[in-house]
This record gives sequence, structure tokens and C-alpha cells, in this order.
Amino acid sequence: MIGGTVIPLKPMHGSPLLVFTLLLTLAGCRSKPAQEGQSGPSEAAQEQAKAESATRSTSSRRFDAEGRLLPSDDYIVGIRLPHGAELYREEGLLHVYRVRAPIGKVLAYIGPMMITGSVERRGKGAVYKRASVRGAEVNPTKVDVSILEVGSNTTRISIMELPPPARREQVPSVDRTKAAAQDSFRMLD
Repeated sequence: MIGGTVIPLKPMHGSPLLVFTLLLTLAGCRSKPAQEGQSGPSEAAQEQAKAESATRSTSSRRFDAEGRLLPSDDYIVGIRLPHGAELYREEGLLHVYRVRAPIGKVLAYIGPMMITGSVERRGKGAVYKRASVRGAEVNPTKVDVSILEVGSNTTRISIMELPPPARREQVPSVDRTKAAAQDSFRMLD
């Protein structure tokens, strides 16, 4: 026996049961379990368990190998939300999500999507004012997007859809403007 301890058997008075139990325990120990008589999970059950754990790990993964947030399949006003974003509140044109990720990672994910000339810093977060979404359709909805830290590892993403500007009266064409100017000049003469 390698690495085992040899216990010398000395006649012990009044403990033959102890010696017998010790010998039975040592005889029952094996270094390799018997494969033939062992009833364990079948190969199909093992493969199913591996497949479930693989899908669970991919569905719960929020970051890629470089530590960047992964995109989800959910879009709000053209913004593809990060994986793991959960709806916190929704009121009309306001959509508020929370994601368990550091604020720096959320800013690095959403910031490049926003097209705006007005970005305000708020603590560690940012507010993108009257922004368009990069890659959205021709006339995208303008949004105010705020990304603020809620906890040490929780970030709030607030998306407010802005209504389109009020329709102005129809602007006259260049030809109509020239004709109106010529009429006014004639009246001055």
C-alpha cells in the first residue's frame, strides 16, 4: 500500500469489535471504484447536463473575453441594449433599465452608439442630449439617454424618447419667394 499507514495489531483487551470494524473498513476501501456494478447517470443524461450548463453559461454571460458588454436581442428606439439589462420602469416615452455592470463598461458600450453634440458628465456617468442612434433609420427619433451609477456594480440606463418638433408652416419654395419679392418691389415703384 502506497502512502498508507500500517497499524500494528496488538492484542487489545476488551476491544475486538473495534479491530474487526477497522479491518472491515480497510477491506472496503479501494483506489478505483468498480465500473461494472456501479449505477450512475447514463451517458445521455450526462450529455444533456453538459448541454444545459453550456446554454446557461452563454445566456448568463454579460461580457466577452476582453471584458466588454455583450449585446442582447432587445432594442429600444434603435438602441441595442446590453446583455443582462432588465426593465426597471416604463412610463410612456421613458424607458429605464438596470444592468449589473460597472458604469465604465456601460458607457463604453452605449457611448459609441450616440450621435450628439451635447454630452453632460454627471459624476461617473453621462447624459447624451437630443442624440440620434448610430445606424438607425433615415429620420431617427431623438432621445435623451442618461447612464448613471446606482450601486458599486449596478448601472441605470434611462432612455427618454423626444417627440418630433412641432410642424412649422410650410416653407415657400425659392420661386415663390422670388415672385413675392418682385411683387413687393413693383409696389414700391
